[in-house]
Amino acid sequence: MPNMRECRPVLSSFSVALLVALTVACGSKAPAAFVQNPFPLLTWMGESTKPAGTVYPQLGPGAKFGSISGLAPDAVTKQWVGVIDERDHSRVAWLAVNYTGRTLEVAPTKMVELRAGSGVPGYRATEADLEGIVALKDGTFLASEEGHFSDGRQETWNPALLHFTREGLVTEVIDFPEEYRMTRDRTRGVRNNLGFEALALTPRGHVIAGLEQPLIQDGNTTSSERPGSGRLVEFEPNGKSFKAASQWRYMISPTPLMDNFEQPCPDGDNGLVELLGLSETTLISMERACLLSNDKQFVANAIRMYSVTLSGSEARKRLLLDFNDVQPRLSAALSRLDNFEGMTFGPIVDGRPTILVVSDDNFRSTQKTSFLLFGMR
Repeated sequence: MPNMRECRPVLSSFSVALLVALTVACGSKAPAAFVQNPFPLLTWMGESTKPAGTVYPQLGPGAKFGSISGLAPDAVTKQWVGVIDERDHSRVAWLAVNYTGRTLEVAPTKMVELRAGSGVPGYRATEADLEGIVALKDGTFLASEEGHFSDGRQETWNPALLHFTREGLVTEVIDFPEEYRMTRDRTRGVRNNLGFEALALTPRGHVIAGLEQPLIQDGNTTSSERPGSGRLVEFEPNGKSFKAASQWRYMISPTPLMDNFEQPCPDGDNGLVELLGLSETTLISMERACLLSNDKQFVANAIRMYSVTLSGSEARKRLLLDFNDVQPRLSAALSRLDNFEGMTFGPIVDGRPTILVVSDDNFRSTQKTSFLLFGMR
């Protein structure tokens, strides 16, 4: 249950113009399509948190739900679809999202395993490292395989977009341009398990993917002392498929350290984990870092959202929200936040669009599956 404290404004570290306030609203409807304001005012609305390992009888015996890494609204069911970040039995889950009387409720309704269609290598569908998802107008979906090596076999899972049906049939694997392909000597391409974590859809149906960390040939990963030179890649519709189009440089901010948490977790330096399309040239990005306590007994997360403008070959950003400013509103389970890395439009509440974010519990007992809802105006 959310920790509903007094309705007292919280000011973000960027500007007093960004107000994070407790908002009372009721009556949720289908999600918003897109938002015109490139720097929306965000209002805190609610939280739904469940510990890893929570059992959901509605999914059937033995169902393993969690590790949600990306979300997309499904116009057909009026629910949300989440990709499960586990390479064993790649699958997606549908979730019912409701917000009434200050209470956010999120519950899975079904899971569907992916399977290979004609011409698709079986392992690309069933053992994919899925990180982001968007819902297309024709009722199908695109999900991002971020790119990874396997220790037990020769195949390389190069970064790709998986196009699949509502029944989980992967009909196409869409490759990224050559410079993103991984090499066995690890001298070029995306970094293992640090590739395309973010995925967004624009009003015209274009898809924009974002790197969690820079390409190997683009320089170092982020650290507390330096940013990283990431990239965004656009895919435009091409018949029933998509083809790569524009690219932009996206500077990933340095890892933000905190008191008593002054070192990153392994592979935990700040990275781009999600994108949300507001228009053809404006996005919201979410960056996340994992930090270890100085005594290495605890983990904390630093989460920030940015307003992003695409201009020429550059993606320019400015801080929209630091989750540390929201944390006092959250339950005790999120006292050090968690591994938030999914973001999409939430339900319409009292005529207003919302943003829904989710944490990936990695199927670890120390983490949670948490959903947070923010109003936009």
